Amino acid sequence: MKILITGSHGMLGTDLTNLLRKKMTSPIPDEGLKVIDAPHEVLDITLEDEVSNFILKHTPDIIINCAAFTNVDKCETEREMAFKVNALGPKYIAAAAKECGARVIHISTDFVFDGNSNRPYVEEDQTNPLSEYGRTKLEGEKNIQKHCNTFLILRASWLFGHHGTNFVEKMFELAKHDKELSIVHDERGSPTYTVDLTEALWTLIKQKYEGIVHVTNEGNCSRYEWANKIFEILGYNINIHPIESSQYKRPAKVPLNSSLNCQKFTTITGIQMRPWEEALKDYLLSL
Repeated sequence: MKILITGSHGMLGTDLTNLLRKKMTSPIPDEGLKVIDAPHEVLDITLEDEVSNFILKHTPDIIINCAAFTNVDKCETEREMAFKVNALGPKYIAAAAKECGARVIHISTDFVFDGNSNRPYVEEDQTNPLSEYGRTKLEGEKNIQKHCNTFLILRASWLFGHHGTNFVEKMFELAKHDKELSIVHDERGSPTYTVDLTEALWTLIKQKYEGIVHVTNEGNCSRYEWANKIFEILGYNINIHPIESSQYKRPAKVPLNSSLNCQKFTTITGIQMRPWEEALKDYLLSL
């Protein structure tokens, strides 16, 4: 099985690449597993000819697209680039994958929803993104479905990990200098540790599941609750003030509740993701 990973130097891509390489070199290795590392420096997914030539040259069995423009606020001001990376890139990948018979696994986001639901979103719920990031990511999903024969779209939420900027890291850094913080309390989501997400993804790869599936760590919380748990684990005495999202001015409009229901993943695999609090503790203790 030859797996090509785009965006392989990003937060999720790095953990995924590391996991697959461990599978190749473990005492009982996955025979025939080969990883093709395709970070942005090697493959710019916004260039159609480059994508086609690269994929047809390497003829992968599976393409995992981790490449994305994930800065939600910058997507509002750099709309053309956001569309190229999040919408057109997946289209080019899907078209080339169809030509060489590869399966595409595309990483998407909770931000394809508008956040008006009073429960976690299931895969079949109506999408209605509020931001340019969400709109371009949804367009990417549609292009994957339209232009390739076999695909898995994995929606994740509130990622944190060792190889990229994330909310946990920001809180950790702020706490070094500030003993008083104001954090939004009316945005809810499902924090997801990239290490756990890559293991879940590997399970779905082996099961050859097709379609759309939500994968996050178990449970959900507000940004305020998340920050409190971070400082509790670290043992930091930080005074946190809950504020309304309307008080926190930012270019992008974001969903107030983007929690994802992962029952479908559990039904498919028989696995229940561990609680986000447990994953967070592991991450913080490893910093």
